[in-house]
Amino acid sequence: MKIALIIDWFLYYTVELANALAREHDVLLVTRDHTFEISSPVEQLSLDTFLDNILDPRVQRLKLRFRRGAIANLTEVPRVLAQLWKFSPDVVHVQETTDWRILFLSTMFPRQKRILTIHDVVSHLGEEKGFQGNVPRMLRNSAAKIIVHGEYLKGQLLRDYPDLDASVHVVPHGILSIYKLWDVADVEEERKTILFFGRLSRYKGLDILLEAHRLILKSMPQAKLIIAGKGETLPINTIGDTQRKNLEIHHRFIPNSEVPRFFHRAAVVVLPYTEASQSGVVPIAYSFGKPVVVTNVGSIPGVVKDGISGIVVPPNDPVALADALVTILGNDRLRQEMEQNALEMARTELSWHSIAKRTMEVYSHGV
Repeated sequence: MKIALIIDWFLYYTVELANALAREHDVLLVTRDHTFEISSPVEQLSLDTFLDNILDPRVQRLKLRFRRGAIANLTEVPRVLAQLWKFSPDVVHVQETTDWRILFLSTMFPRQKRILTIHDVVSHLGEEKGFQGNVPRMLRNSAAKIIVHGEYLKGQLLRDYPDLDASVHVVPHGILSIYKLWDVADVEEERKTILFFGRLSRYKGLDILLEAHRLILKSMPQAKLIIAGKGETLPINTIGDTQRKNLEIHHRFIPNSEVPRFFHRAAVVVLPYTEASQSGVVPIAYSFGKPVVVTNVGSIPGVVKDGISGIVVPPNDPVALADALVTILGNDRLRQEMEQNALEMARTELSWHSIAKRTMEVYSHGV
């Protein structure tokens, strides 16, 4: 089968999928020409260099240049479309976006060839106004088949789009093993260390996490909390000296080369979100063999085997969050069992071999 993958964001996810599909199929990856997901002023990285290092050489590449409002698109979009037509794909698979050019390119192919993955059913993309804000809705209505990352998200989508019922399929978010390319062998696990990793946003429950950490310190004074990521200002004004000594904050963009070190140091990874759709943090944690404590929001619990690869707790409950973290940090045998179970999930149901197989089933469904 010939598969064209077209993306704006979700580069890591799509590269993992492209690599897995390319083992048995012809794959063309069409990317936007930006480096927002991979580069920073500290660690500058071009898109071509990044793809040269991680993309399977069997995957063909095509770049959609310029910004979506540039006048140069009058020639750029036809150029890319001509290359897509030359490739003659059996499937045109788009990751949801607000970029009108990706909508246009996908609709230049018969409807039965169009696949759409929606990562966030109720997403921040909707914050855009005007035509760009309508692009996700138009993509959803024009796709023959839609992939979401959990049953909760499927239900959420069908509440607003009930007519899409027959076309929506659930495929979990695979592990993000890309970070293994920057892996290091000289970092040991710190048995009492909790890691929060990712963008700092209000809905991620950092205030709840800080309160839970304060409670944990009462019975486990050596427990350290690492917060690593860029975003909103942390609510740390009321933190006492004792907690501050056990708190390590990296409020910045985390380069790829540093990611493995944070996960190796952690004994447990925490996602205290108050709301969410899904998250790529759990797949990263599993790829490093780390158990997780997550809140019961969105489709996140769908990839956590409660009591086996991690613990699921109610949102907005610092006591329950603290108890779950203490349970893992205070029981070496349980933690080690969970670490092995997390690795097993990474090797099996969340491996990209499995995800690619399930994605191919979607491509072939009803054909």
